[in-house]
Amino acid sequence: MDRRDFLRLAGAAGLAVVTAPLGARAQEADGPFWIFVHASGGWDPTSLCDPKGRRDEMQENPLNMYFTDDIGEAGNIRYAPVAWNHEFFQKHYRRTLVLNGVDTQTNNHDAGMRHTWSGRLSEGYPALAALIAGVHSPRSPMSFITNGGYDLTNGLVAPTRTGNIGVIHRIAHPNAIDGNPEGSKFHTPATMSRIQDALTERQSWLERTFALPKAKHAIGQLYGARTGRNDVQRLSEFLPSQFEGAPLKRQAQVALAAFRAGIGRCANLTIGGFDTHGDHDNQHFPRLAELMQGVDYIWDEAERQQIADKLVVVVGSDFGRTPGYNEGDGKDHWSITSVLVMGAGVPGNRVIGTTDEHHVPIEVDPATLREKPGAGIRIRPQHIHRALRRLAGIADADLVLRRYPLDDSEDLPLFG
Repeated sequence: MDRRDFLRLAGAAGLAVVTAPLGARAQEADGPFWIFVHASGGWDPTSLCDPKGRRDEMQENPLNMYFTDDIGEAGNIRYAPVAWNHEFFQKHYRRTLVLNGVDTQTNNHDAGMRHTWSGRLSEGYPALAALIAGVHSPRSPMSFITNGGYDLTNGLVAPTRTGNIGVIHRIAHPNAIDGNPEGSKFHTPATMSRIQDALTERQSWLERTFALPKAKHAIGQLYGARTGRNDVQRLSEFLPSQFEGAPLKRQAQVALAAFRAGIGRCANLTIGGFDTHGDHDNQHFPRLAELMQGVDYIWDEAERQQIADKLVVVVGSDFGRTPGYNEGDGKDHWSITSVLVMGAGVPGNRVIGTTDEHHVPIEVDPATLREKPGAGIRIRPQHIHRALRRLAGIADADLVLRRYPLDDSEDLPLFG
């Protein structure tokens, strides 16, 4: 594979590749790592972690069709008896913090998505994933992996899109036909050894001749691509042999492999189909099941990659859905939502925030987080982002304070 083919394939894979010096070893995965899972379209928290059932079959205009008596409990967390909620919360409640009654202050998809993932309703702030990556790992080749959703970076870090797994293998193993390192090769081992020796000698001569750092970096990129000793090969070494069929699980496989390889820090994962204005239950519940199965898979794969103790997962959506059904048995946009936070540094088996029987937020005391109707505050995405920034260790970074402050919100002790 020559340089031109390498660059073409890298573009096809959506990879921003920065190669390491020849002979460099993959660094240890030090973490913490962050995965942000976006349920696109506006999920229904009352069908998930803020359940509102009907009393009996005679109740008119119920918020949901399931019964209050069937609502499940896992530790301190209550969940709707639908979709895959029982399996998920019974397995993961100890690591899960539920934030209910979060007011996104909008019913607009773009604004809601932006508010949820940047902490700011108006335009101009990068996604939290990009902000964390930009502070902690600005030079890592796959510092911010994104599969869509709100992924504005403001130039803090280059987003990496990984849409074609087969191309990743072809880039990583340029001497292997079809990218299979165990399969047929273009050249024999002896020929490859002579080629690499010649390339190494050529690289050494160029680096001695052109001593400027930018020139050396460009030379390293070129020769890393030609020899296959590049950061994509690091990723390839940790990718599983079989890829999952569900898109969310495939996204997780690539992100976690990049984390394990020491070349990634944050990732956006996305799953759509939640904007159920018609036939809500039949359309929404399967998407919720796929979402929660995907989050469950993230943790199973993180365990396999031996980085579960260094991982934080945040799950959210544009906003919520109306309390009750419309004429088409659907649910429309509602500004009140929930957020799930799981993993390293997060106090699990805990619920903060609540809503009344009509899914309207009940104010909380900003110091104790206990209910304080009429005299407290509504939890907003800004509050969550202030706490997440502290958890990520970026709240006091000069870049964050100078360019992206969150001065208009209280400092809530969401994580202790």
